[in-house]
Amino acid sequence: MKKLMVTAALWCCTMALVYASGQRGAQSSRSDGGVTLRGYVQADLASEQYEYWIATLEAFQKANPTIKLDFEYASGEAFHDKFQTMAATGDIPDVFTTYAGARSSYIIDRGLVKDLRPYLTDAFKAQYIDTIWEPQGKNGEIYIISPNMAVATVIYVNTKLQKQLGLTNPSTFEEMVAQVPAIKAAGLTPLMFGNKGVWQAQSLLLSCLVDRLGGKAWFDRARSGAAKFTDKPFVDALALIKRMVDTQLFPAGVNQLEGPEAWGAFVRGEAVYLLDAGWRISALKSAAQPEDYAQYSVIAFPALAGEVTKGSSAATLGEALAMNSKLTGAQAEAAWTFLSFIYGQPGSEILMQYGTVPTYKLDYTKFAPDSLNAQYIELINSQSMGYIIDAVMDGEGVNNILNPGIQAVMIGDKTPAALASEYEAWVASYDSNRKK
Repeated sequence: MKKLMVTAALWCCTMALVYASGQRGAQSSRSDGGVTLRGYVQADLASEQYEYWIATLEAFQKANPTIKLDFEYASGEAFHDKFQTMAATGDIPDVFTTYAGARSSYIIDRGLVKDLRPYLTDAFKAQYIDTIWEPQGKNGEIYIISPNMAVATVIYVNTKLQKQLGLTNPSTFEEMVAQVPAIKAAGLTPLMFGNKGVWQAQSLLLSCLVDRLGGKAWFDRARSGAAKFTDKPFVDALALIKRMVDTQLFPAGVNQLEGPEAWGAFVRGEAVYLLDAGWRISALKSAAQPEDYAQYSVIAFPALAGEVTKGSSAATLGEALAMNSKLTGAQAEAAWTFLSFIYGQPGSEILMQYGTVPTYKLDYTKFAPDSLNAQYIELINSQSMGYIIDAVMDGEGVNNILNPGIQAVMIGDKTPAALASEYEAWVASYDSNRKK
């Protein structure tokens, strides 16, 4: 009850600071000499996941009382649907949620997003991990300061169940498969996973498997046309997903399980392992009993036979707010003040306090990260990261061909080779990566 009361208080405070009306005609410059920033943000403020955001806005408003925030919020496809309509008219707010990859092509390709490089001094960039400064546009543009790396493939372990069954962390995929009979005999799911949203198997699993079997250099050739998605790394990765279903690693009805249902079952002690993303830690911490959360551990996806990239995961830059390319003068200055605060040291410290490892270089010892977060930091700092497929390939082909095709492969309605052929044909004909 206390937590609910705190959340409600934060909500009320934030609504006093941040108007969610989305009034498109609001004046940017005010009679009191201050500036109002309009924003469109991908977030669900009713979710505990965004408590850090509420705290961040409160801190910014306290430090910058002359900059007022007039923000509208939406989440999921509703956010993108409305933003695409805004982009078509060219009437977009001052700051808005943007992805560095193809997901935001409908605003990036129209030239609506400001290139931040004029603001990015060497001293500023040195405060962050190097990965976030890889080019985000065709000409080297940087559109966002990503506050975190979205690491897509992590295996969470219920060590209590593992020990009860006399098991240890599998170092290879075959060792994980060999554990299935013992886990099933105990009435548990070996590897909990939910793919009802359709995107999960592609983003959280296939992307990692393709990097392990083909590597980033092969993927670059495939996206350009120098290689093909009918090549062995891609087909073998799809076949591995089918094998995970056939060996009963996954729960029955994996394609009918929503993500929250899957990790909720893990929290309830119904599975030894959970396949999910790195960003799931905060949700696990909120949902689990403290004594259960304390015994969770995190490992990389086990090694695959014939892998060319050892122990990698797949990752992309996390979403972040970008600036309208038309901003100038005081409006642009206010927008940069906002972005450099929320993604600089003040905002990054808040993010870390709420359980997310930021791209800003903090002294982690100041925050005394819990055991799971400490393991996660060590894990991702030791891994290379491949591409998340839907972050670099055009969304239409991924959403209409690849994602539903993976589900068809999982249930045996399509072979891995057939899906690879269908996706390669679409990419060859339509994907913008082949037209560069």
